[in-house]
Amino acid sequence: MSNPVHFSYQLKTQSRGLTFDPRTKILLLIEMDILLFLGRSIRYESGLFLLCVLILFIGEQRRTALKCAGIFFLFVLTQQIIAPYLMNPFVSLVHFIVVIVRKVLPAFMLAKWLIATTDVSEFVAAMWKCKIPQNIIVTTSVVFRCFLTIREEWKAIQTAMQMRGIALNLRNMITKPSETIIHLLVPLFISVLNISDELAAAALCRGLDNPGPHTCMREVHFRWYDVGIVSVITAALAVISMLVIKGDHL
Repeated sequence: MSNPVHFSYQLKTQSRGLTFDPRTKILLLIEMDILLFLGRSIRYESGLFLLCVLILFIGEQRRTALKCAGIFFLFVLTQQIIAPYLMNPFVSLVHFIVVIVRKVLPAFMLAKWLIATTDVSEFVAAMWKCKIPQNIIVTTSVVFRCFLTIREEWKAIQTAMQMRGIALNLRNMITKPSETIIHLLVPLFISVLNISDELAAAALCRGLDNPGPHTCMREVHFRWYDVGIVSVITAALAVISMLVIKGDHL
């Protein structure tokens, strides 16, 4: 039985960028993950990274885009500086970490953009429109909300640690490593164990498992810029995949 989504009204919120459909964000994240592993050159990775920066700039995440741009530039510079000294085991380890983090940074940017700019209700409404099975919708909505709740718990734990004089910083990690880790991880793990059960119960109380029609306060639909950006990324993925199949190295 299909589960249509009815919309009561659309909230009018102030936005400094374009508001993309949740399905667009998911498609972009999946396609970008595939593109990241089709090429290995720094020029190729830089092109994909600049594309992600552009997406975040027009999608309300300018500060995140600037921070990640600085990190990417620092990692590329570090790789170029330490390249002549790769025979040293420690330098080789640093080079490995820098390359791995730099390679997954574009995917991390889009994932953060997806979580930061998508309400749980929007995400669930988009899943209903895609005719996703109900058990998958309930599970993914709980996981989606869990990330946001864990972030709030992380901030609360850091505030409590600062009040006790055990702030999470480099100095305490060096001088008091065991005490800092214990006061950080133990409360976080306990919170995570409780959060999953509470969110699952809350989802059921809100009737998320109800097979009948559902309502949403936000209108979820594809706009012209959703179609445009998905078409561009999909075309790029198709062209690059054909080049890789032919044996070209990117």
